[in-house]
Amino acid sequence: MTLPEWARFLLAGIALCVFMAFSAVALSRAGRSPYWAIFVVIPYFFIAMIWLFAFCRWPKADKIGT
Repeated sequence: MTLPEWARFLLAGIALCVFMAFSAVALSRAGRSPYWAIFVVIPYFFIAMIWLFAFCRWPKADKIGT
């Protein structure tokens, strides 16, 4: 049994929205703007964003250390 085309698009859209929401929560907890989660929808750019996010300065960690 296969889903109709509209149901596949609906499920993909819901999954993308959930992934963006989780990314926004993680970014806001790290002290970044949650609007950076918009870049989740660009293929292959998200991998570069994770790499940059890992090696950038962490504002909340700097506040804890001082």
